[in-house]
Amino acid sequence: MQKRLQQVGDVERPQHYFLEPDHRCYFWGEYTPWEHTGGRKWNFSETNQLIANFKKPMDRRGKDDWWRKQAAIDRTSQAFAGLWKWQLLHERGAVLIPVPPSKRAGDPLHDDRMSRMLQGIRAITKIDLDIRDLLVSDGSIPASHTSAQRPSPQRIYESLSFDAHEREKAAPNIIYLFDDVLTSGAHFVSCLRRLRELYSEQPIVGNFVARCGRPNTDAVVPLNDVAA
Repeated sequence: MQKRLQQVGDVERPQHYFLEPDHRCYFWGEYTPWEHTGGRKWNFSETNQLIANFKKPMDRRGKDDWWRKQAAIDRTSQAFAGLWKWQLLHERGAVLIPVPPSKRAGDPLHDDRMSRMLQGIRAITKIDLDIRDLLVSDGSIPASHTSAQRPSPQRIYESLSFDAHEREKAAPNIIYLFDDVLTSGAHFVSCLRRLRELYSEQPIVGNFVARCGRPNTDAVVPLNDVAA
């Protein structure tokens, strides 16, 4: 995987068709969808293996391979700890916000992997980074990677609200929004739209463990990705 973050630019953006040119998004690795791996799936690449373990479903808890999930979270924390100048960002008032899991807190399948990854960055850097679980999902939409029909940005936006405690904190100077895989960009634009209701002026920077790169693709929007 790359030693530096890459920014989503004109070459990558057509595959993430909900992103606009003024959206500032970065990714670490490049994930290849299983249908393009010739049957190798998670063994296709280092990134595919990392993402498969990172997103290992919570109902695998207690199974022989469960340890791989925490190992993937730890490795991602270690990588991101070195990908930004965290002390400088901390001094400039940056706030780190994870994209919330699709399941509500208390659901047995609630997966707080993004929050745990951010906590890992704070532990590794030994910097008191401002991490806020500000966005909350109502659990009404399925996880995108398990659904044949991906939810539209409008549906995702409507499912999001604010944690009552976190929203009372002081406004950040800059927001770093974190998610695991950048696919269409629907979750990013939905979270950005909701965050703009509290913070209309602050820069919001998207950070992704990996982007989903499809070979020989075009910019045509699949209809089942935009259905309400």
